[in-house]
Amino acid sequence: MGNTLKAGHTYSEHVLARQLGMSKTPVHEALLDLANRGFVILIPRKGVSIRALTIDEIKDLYEFRLVLEVAVMRRIANHIIPGQIERLWKIHNACVAATESDDHVGYIKNDREYHSFMASLTGNAYLVGALENVRDLIDWMGVRAMTRPGRLPEVDLEHAEVIEKLAQGDPEKAAVAMEKHVRATEHNSLAWHDRQ
Repeated sequence: MGNTLKAGHTYSEHVLARQLGMSKTPVHEALLDLANRGFVILIPRKGVSIRALTIDEIKDLYEFRLVLEVAVMRRIANHIIPGQIERLWKIHNACVAATESDDHVGYIKNDREYHSFMASLTGNAYLVGALENVRDLIDWMGVRAMTRPGRLPEVDLEHAEVIEKLAQGDPEKAAVAMEKHVRATEHNSLAWHDRQ
């Protein structure tokens, strides 16, 4: 049912609860959480509307993501150890395998692990939490953008470059590689949005 909800349409909480086979209270609580995170808009006495992000909101999200991801590179490049680099290569290889098998769901899962693992190495829970929230919105908005033919192999190359720069222990080169990756992803997401 989740894939049938369309942005801009208003849905009754009662109807959603019935379709999900749940009582209204947990559905209402879940919708409150989604509203707090920017996914939906609650309309008093009418229901809920699925948000559609504007171009400016998408750009703002990527600007915030860029600040966070570059901060991660600058924090971890001097301290990352060989075992952590090895784990990143393992996650990267899982991304490549998902690319080769055309497994978009598996790719998104491994892509998130790639970025989340690096963020976790900072030891900064606020940075990790902020990046997770941004990624939730970006993945929700632009998952289909990653299905553009040829994009996943590009992402794989971008990920590999980031790992190589981290392995060199150079914070600035790692930051530049991550900025290149995030900017390319933003460009792809905006191009997909323009076609909708």
